[in-house]
Amino acid sequence: MPEHVFVYGSLKRGEPNHPWLDGSRFLGRRRLAGARLHDLGPYPMAVAANAEPEPDEPREPPEPALIHGELYALEARGLSRLDQLEDVPREYQRQRWRLSDGSWAWVYLGRPEQVIGLPLVPYGDWGSTPVFSYGSNLCPTQLAQRCPRWDGSGLVARLEGWRWGINKRRLGRAPGEGAAGLVPCSDAHCWGVVHHHSPEDRASLDRCEGVAAGHYRHQPVQLITSTGESIEALTYVPTPAWCHPRLSASDCYAAAIRRGARHWQLPQAWLEQLEAELS
Repeated sequence: MPEHVFVYGSLKRGEPNHPWLDGSRFLGRRRLAGARLHDLGPYPMAVAANAEPEPDEPREPPEPALIHGELYALEARGLSRLDQLEDVPREYQRQRWRLSDGSWAWVYLGRPEQVIGLPLVPYGDWGSTPVFSYGSNLCPTQLAQRCPRWDGSGLVARLEGWRWGINKRRLGRAPGEGAAGLVPCSDAHCWGVVHHHSPEDRASLDRCEGVAAGHYRHQPVQLITSTGESIEALTYVPTPAWCHPRLSASDCYAAAIRRGARHWQLPQAWLEQLEAELS
C-alpha cells in the first residue's frame, strides 16, 4: 500500500531535491496546521508550534501555525530513501500528521533547539507566495499569460472586512473605465481564489498591477476557505490616488472576471453580486 508524504521545502516541484521523488505520484497541494516553517538558508525546517521556543520579543501579530506544501504517494522503499536524504533521526524526525483535508501523511519535522533565532518563512510557503485574486486574474487564461510558472491550481476563499467594486482607475483607458479593487468595510466580504506564485511570477504580477508606479499596493489578508480553514495570503489593493467610487468595467474586462468566477465555481450568491456590479 502506498505511503503518503507531505513535503514543504527542497522536495517540492522545481526545487533541487525533487528528483528524490521520482516514481511517486503527485496528489496536489495541501496544508499542514500546527507547525511553522523556519528558514535555514538553503532549505526550511518545520517545527511543531507547541514545541517552539518562546521568541525574544513577542511577534505582533503572531504568525499562524500553517505550512503550505505538496502531497505525494510513494512506495515504502521510496520513503526509506527520503529518510536517508533527511538524515532521520539526527536532523529530522518523521511523524504522521493530519493535513488540512483530513488525510494523514508522513512529515519531516525538526526540533525546537535547531531553529532558535532563525526567521520564519513568509506565509509558511517555501519558494512561492499565496496570492489572493479577486478581479480579472481569476481568469485562468490571463493569469497563465502573466504567470507562466503557475501550476493551474487554486483554492477558493472568502475575505471578510473588504468591499469589492470597480473602483480603480485604469491608465490610458476611456474616462470612467475602471478595474476591480478592494476597500476596507467592516460589514462586507468578497470571494476569490488563492494561487501560489514563484518570485518571478510575483514580479510579473507586480508589473502588471503597476505596483512600482503606485497603482496597487501589497496587502496581507486573512482568508477563510470554503471548509472553514483560516489562511494568510497577499493581495493587491488600489492606492488612494487611483481610487474612484463610480467607475465601470469594459466589456472585455467584465468578461474575464465572469469567466474566472465560473471557472473556480465561486458561490452562486457571489456570482449574482458580481453580475450586479458588472452590469
